[in-house]
Amino acid sequence: MKEIENIELEFLSIVDYQELKKAMIESYTNMANSYWEEHQIGSLISIFQEGQVVIKVNEQIAGCALSIIVDYNKYDSEHTYKDITGDFTFNTHSPAGDVLYGIDVFIKPEYRGMRLGRRLYDYRKELSERLNFRGVAFGGRIPSYHKYSNEISPKEYIDRVRRKEIHDPVLNFQLSNDFHPTKVIKNYLEGDVASNEYAVLLEWDNIYYKKQSKNAVVNKKVVRLGLIQWQMRPYQNLVDLMNQAEYFVDAVSGYRSDFALFPEFFNAPLMSENNHMSEPEALRDLAKHTDSIVQKFSELAI
Repeated sequence: MKEIENIELEFLSIVDYQELKKAMIESYTNMANSYWEEHQIGSLISIFQEGQVVIKVNEQIAGCALSIIVDYNKYDSEHTYKDITGDFTFNTHSPAGDVLYGIDVFIKPEYRGMRLGRRLYDYRKELSERLNFRGVAFGGRIPSYHKYSNEISPKEYIDRVRRKEIHDPVLNFQLSNDFHPTKVIKNYLEGDVASNEYAVLLEWDNIYYKKQSKNAVVNKKVVRLGLIQWQMRPYQNLVDLMNQAEYFVDAVSGYRSDFALFPEFFNAPLMSENNHMSEPEALRDLAKHTDSIVQKFSELAI
């Protein structure tokens, strides 16, 4: 390997595709057709550029991490790789989702052992914190399981990897990066013979996550109503009328009322200038104040 002059983490660009494809093939030598098509990479970049990053050593791709955002509650713990990627179309990506789901991460063989993979995982965690996701999740392969599948269950295999009785290069790495297993999934990735098509659903929780409230109200057991008795008297104009209304709103607010109920046609005194009109004409003329009154009451409600 040439002397390392610089290491950079940057967003994946479609102009990097051919180099990326070569890197994927070199990284997944035990899996056939182990690379994404150009249109798929283009789609990922288009829908979520921040989730697609490469790490370059001396301006050459050494590794990559691809991700989408999902509404995690829509997928049960038995989902497959095909489910989570929408049959590899990524139509499952939801900008309003709450979990960053990793769909691929790799480091080329000649760059392994340089902690570059940790940089990619740390980026995902930082992105999750910055965009306020619940955390990061992905289906992790267990590529050494095929050696033990006739002797032990996947659960026992994971336990023995945790106890360092079995070395699994992928699972060991993920556990050391603060990801915790939550589920063993059968038939997760079709064609993953090394893992017997098993995967471990791994999650990292964002302790800084703040759940977004969908409602602007709180649950209350007591609702206070402010019922206003309105004395009919002359008003000079709309401003005079609304000053009186504001006085009552302020009064019921002092009693921590949730609603202020005004009488029907409390604005009727404004018709005092319309005595020369018929009753229908006077009412129609009164209606011209409606928009201004609604606007003022909206401000008072706030």
